[in-house]
Amino acid sequence: MTTYHLQINGSSDTGTSLLESRLRRLAGVTDATADRTGDVVVRGGEGLLPLIKRALTGAGYEIASERAAHRNPSVTRWYQQGWLTASMR
Repeated sequence: MTTYHLQINGSSDTGTSLLESRLRRLAGVTDATADRTGDVVVRGGEGLLPLIKRALTGAGYEIASERAAHRNPSVTRWYQQGWLTASMR
């Protein structure tokens, strides 16, 4: 089993259950969760990422770029952990 983590733009409370349902209907998906912050977690077989991305864009959601999805949390974590020096803040 593989776990896929994606970040989407434009998520809302009303759309998350519909999105989860749509993702769960994909062949090979065992579970899917989405929240209003745009975090999408899908569990299932290997090789599902293209299908997941197609389902998300087909539902009208924009997948956040790799740069936006991965860079910002790291900087926030570094700042929270005190790993950045005062001159870098």
